[in-house]
Amino acid sequence: MIEYLLKRNGRAATYLMAADYAIMVGTFVLALHWRHYDSYLNIISRRHIVPEALFAMAYCALMIGVFSAYGLYQRRVWLTRGAHGFALLKAAGTVLLIYLLARTSVKSEVFLASRLTIAKWAVFLTVGLAAHRLWVFQWLLRFAITLPGLRRRIAIIGDSPLAAAFLAQQAREPHPTSRIIGIVSDHETLRHVTGVPHLGTLGELKDLVARHSLEGAIIIEPDLEDQELMDLVEECIGLFGWADIHSVHTASLHGRGDLYFNIPFVRLAGVPQNLLYYAWKRIFDTAAAALALLLLSPLLGLIALLVKLSSPGPVFYTSVRIGRFGQPFLFYKFRSMRLGADQDPERTAAILEHIQTGTQISTKVINPAYVTPVGRFIRKWAIDELPQLWNVVRGDMALVGPRPVPPSEYEACAPWQQRRFDIRPGCAGLWKLQAARAGITFKDTALYDLFYARNMSALLDLYILIAVVFVILRGKADK
Repeated sequence: MIEYLLKRNGRAATYLMAADYAIMVGTFVLALHWRHYDSYLNIISRRHIVPEALFAMAYCALMIGVFSAYGLYQRRVWLTRGAHGFALLKAAGTVLLIYLLARTSVKSEVFLASRLTIAKWAVFLTVGLAAHRLWVFQWLLRFAITLPGLRRRIAIIGDSPLAAAFLAQQAREPHPTSRIIGIVSDHETLRHVTGVPHLGTLGELKDLVARHSLEGAIIIEPDLEDQELMDLVEECIGLFGWADIHSVHTASLHGRGDLYFNIPFVRLAGVPQNLLYYAWKRIFDTAAAALALLLLSPLLGLIALLVKLSSPGPVFYTSVRIGRFGQPFLFYKFRSMRLGADQDPERTAAILEHIQTGTQISTKVINPAYVTPVGRFIRKWAIDELPQLWNVVRGDMALVGPRPVPPSEYEACAPWQQRRFDIRPGCAGLWKLQAARAGITFKDTALYDLFYARNMSALLDLYILIAVVFVILRGKADK
């Protein structure tokens, strides 16, 4: 596990995760140790603190996700003291607030009963995190710069003016956690970059890793096409566990990436191998979908009746969709269009053109003439998609994941776009949030699906579900 975290997140971020967890648990134990005991309590036997401490250990592990959501493991946050301190206060406050809400909602002995003890934990936690991150960790970073062996050995892939600017800034401000070893480029002689060695070509990358003990790569190569770039990213992920990319091909993701010297980068890694998260995701999805079907059953019955009465044909529209690892499954929706709409050749041609050419499109590819009056309403408020909850219960889909597509669309996708189905497709996803924006392209939605598949977490799932609810409430679900 430690080796996996080091490879995926880097030494600095992995160290911070371990230190944050130790501080959260350690300050909780201190608060327990210095708690006030009433005179009638038996303080010789402290068995009553065991469930509290065990729960705190599990709870603090989950709260690492909260710290990650506030960017506390990203360079642009922990290299800027003001932003770092503000994010730290928000994260510590969120950890304590969630604990207090859970304590109020669930009456259990695993929660601290004493408000004074919780207040002590709040003080110890805030002071401990601030002291470590704003002073001790910053000193460690400055110390790491003086010892090359503590910094990750990185190669730049690409010979471009931006790569040259990046290296010039790196020379003026050495990065505390990484050291540039050289350039990997297919050009025989470097045209833009000077002052660093030319290690070799892209075809030699695997050999270069062994020869120069490389531990990571930053891709700054604007001449690569989409497929070439994504193939290179996959190769780097296989070699290092991650890759940072700056490219016009990933520009739509830059707002979700990181910064080196004000240059936006997107980090892509392998699909997370967190069995605990996958177990949680499956249990949560199944329970939430089943509960939603139960609570919404009167509405589902009403919609089924309206669909049946409004136009001839079945209540449900069923079709084959592509799921995890390219496996087909039967997909359910309320029928919102007249029979034969899915056989419309103009619509099929428009979808394939949208996929293959990357043309911009502001709404779903449909022929409005086929939409029924009831269908127009249920599409606007995403009611037609509620039967997908049955797909979630069956295990074909997740609540959050890539957009499911028919086999014809899947076959029309480039190989790199098909990689987003390394995980289960979802009822909602980052693609759903972006689809509400005008000018979105199919490539953009595929990139968002890929980004989610490589950065999925319980907190990101919660953010997406809440954000999609607001999209639906604004009546933009059919965008």
